[in-house]
Amino acid sequence: MLDDDAVLSVRARAFLDEHAERTPVDLEHPRRWYGCTDVHNDVVPGPEGGLERLESFVARYGGLSFCGERPGCLGEHEHQYRFDHILTFGWDQIEGDEWIATVGDVAGGYPLGLSWSTGRISVVGPQTWIANDADNLIESSALGQAIYADRTWSEAVPVGGRGPGWGLEGVTSDRFRDLVPEAVEASSPWNRWYLDEQVAVHTWQVTYGPARPEVVMAWYRGAEGRRRIEAAVGPLQ
Repeated sequence: MLDDDAVLSVRARAFLDEHAERTPVDLEHPRRWYGCTDVHNDVVPGPEGGLERLESFVARYGGLSFCGERPGCLGEHEHQYRFDHILTFGWDQIEGDEWIATVGDVAGGYPLGLSWSTGRISVVGPQTWIANDADNLIESSALGQAIYADRTWSEAVPVGGRGPGWGLEGVTSDRFRDLVPEAVEASSPWNRWYLDEQVAVHTWQVTYGPARPEVVMAWYRGAEGRRRIEAAVGPLQ
């Protein structure tokens, strides 16, 4: 699916084979829509090498669409991240040396942004970060869909909670940091995964509103996995 996918995990490569599709990239006229603006919305040349940076991104990821971390797609492939197959925007200055380019969208029309300085990926707002880079976003999505597709995992639903899909309300991710190893390739400061053979935990900061509260969901395998989660958060249904 990608020209060079060796940097991705085996899980992520299998995920792309099953959950992704790709439109052919068109970089024949990359300057047609390229333009940059500064913090005052005035047209400026943009960062040095900015066009080449976007050309490189589109060449590697352009036209790629894939299912997000949640919910389980169950073969429907409806909730997707999508990277543009052509270069449609330039860089917009946010502050100082930070520039953001729109490189795609998510189902629902919210833009995906690319940070000039770090390669981070944002959604909804220009600094609402969700991933360290595009590969990190793919790894997170791959892990999420692997959990949903594997029927050996059971969602942890607390007694007194609102039911499946609502997560562990009132629980923060620090309950699990010393309990389950972090899946580093799929994690970022705004979106973390913890995983072993018995327990899986997904924590993320919501993308609506500036406060970005944390949501925590967990799954277990077998009686021992359930026991470990209950020891951290209390009884489950």
